[in-house]
Amino acid sequence: MTNIYKVYIPLIICLIWNSANAQETKVQETKSNKEKINDFFNENIEYQAKIQLSIGGASPLGIPAQIREIESFKPMNPFGIEMNATKWLNDKQEFGIRTGIKFEGRGMKTQARVKNYYTQIEDDSGAQTKGYFTGHVVTELDNFYFTIPVLFVWNASEHWNVYGGFYFSLTANKSFTGHIYDGAFREGTPVGELTTFEGTAQGLYDFSDDLKTFQWGNQLGVEYKTKSDWRIFADLTMANTQIFKSDFESISFKMYNIFGNIGVSYSF
Repeated sequence: MTNIYKVYIPLIICLIWNSANAQETKVQETKSNKEKINDFFNENIEYQAKIQLSIGGASPLGIPAQIREIESFKPMNPFGIEMNATKWLNDKQEFGIRTGIKFEGRGMKTQARVKNYYTQIEDDSGAQTKGYFTGHVVTELDNFYFTIPVLFVWNASEHWNVYGGFYFSLTANKSFTGHIYDGAFREGTPVGELTTFEGTAQGLYDFSDDLKTFQWGNQLGVEYKTKSDWRIFADLTMANTQIFKSDFESISFKMYNIFGNIGVSYSF
């Protein structure tokens, strides 16, 4: 029996010792992992708060023949706010990757003179009619988006950064409405039944439900770095997806969100 104790007692002591050492090593590794995570979010990383003013709208790529003249243009809800982070890829902070979250308005109000413009209108009872209109069209676009940019940043000089990449947007509010007036509407075809709009008479349309929820596109811009933590930026965003769903046919051409943005940011 004594021999058994001589064998097992040292064995148990060794197991307890190895278990304690393993636990300590595990704690050290855990601490090391936490330190690595903390280093990732604190070293060579820059955070920004941005506010922007946007000017642009939903537009075809090129002016279609149906649109003879843009008579007026007015931006609507042009403000946006953003929080982002830039992770620099080296200690010199020459190149980095930027992403964040942006809440932005995208809107416009336009008036155009058109000829044989294909559209869909509805009367006071809600009945809808498609056809060709010659006269004047007023369009109001009033949307809000949650946007995630994914951008490559180049620290070009002491005062300038250049950035470009992609953005992905979800529509938080959809509105695309308008009316036709002072002209002639032909139902179905360019020689269909004629309805005239004179004086205060209008034909209304609302394509809000036909807008896409998801959009993505390209972004390219520059920012000027002041001697303090403030920056001034300007960029251009252009959607690669049209604003309407693929089965939408009430306007004969595709439209894309194209906006120029200017604003200020604070880095910390």
